[in-house]
Amino acid sequence: MFNPLEDNIAVFMTTLRIRKPFDFGNHLEPYIVVIATDKKDNAIRMNVSHFAFPGAKVYQQIITPDNAILLYGPANPGEFLTLSIMLLDSDADIQNAGKQLEAAINTSAIAADVIARLTANPTTMVATTLAEEVLQGIAHIMQQNKDDPIMFVHDSWLQGLTPPYGINQYKLHASDSAEISLRVSPILKQSQQNVMTIAHIEVEK
Repeated sequence: MFNPLEDNIAVFMTTLRIRKPFDFGNHLEPYIVVIATDKKDNAIRMNVSHFAFPGAKVYQQIITPDNAILLYGPANPGEFLTLSIMLLDSDADIQNAGKQLEAAINTSAIAADVIARLTANPTTMVATTLAEEVLQGIAHIMQQNKDDPIMFVHDSWLQGLTPPYGINQYKLHASDSAEISLRVSPILKQSQQNVMTIAHIEVEK
C-alpha cells in the first residue's frame, strides 16, 4: 500500500504530439523545459530539466507510453509537487539551442528572484507563478533565436489527495497546437538527466 509520507513517486510524460507546423513543411525540432517544485519537511526545492526531440514531424506521436520520459523523481515530494512545462520548436540547430538554453535558465531564475520569493511564501500558487515567470523569461530569450513557443502546461499534485498525488492517474493537456499527457506512478526509475537546481531553501513549517 502506498504511503504518501514515505514512498516515492515518479511523474512521466506519456504522450507528446504537435498538431501544426511552425515553419515551412512538417519538420520540427521541438524541445521542452520542465520546472518541478516540491516541499518536503522544511525544504522547498525547484529543479529545471530539458529534453530535445530532433527530427520530429507534425502529428507524429513523439512520445508514447512505451517511451515515456521521466519529468520528476523518483522522490517523495512532501506537501506538494508542481510541474510547469514549456514546449518550443527550435529554428536553429537543436544542440546549439541547448547550450543557449542553460544560460537562459540561469538568467531568468535570477531575474524572477526565485529564492527570495519562494522563501517568503512557499506555496503551490507562488511556485507555479514563479515557474511561469521563469519560463516566460526563457521563452523571450530563446525567441531571439527565432524559437517558437508552442505550449505551456502548469499542473500540481497534493499529498492530501485521494489517492495521494493522484497516483496511477493520467492528465491530458491539449490545445490547438499540441497535446501532452502526464502520469504519476508509485514506481522507481533512474533519475532524469540535465537537471539544474535553481533553488533549495530551508523554510518555516
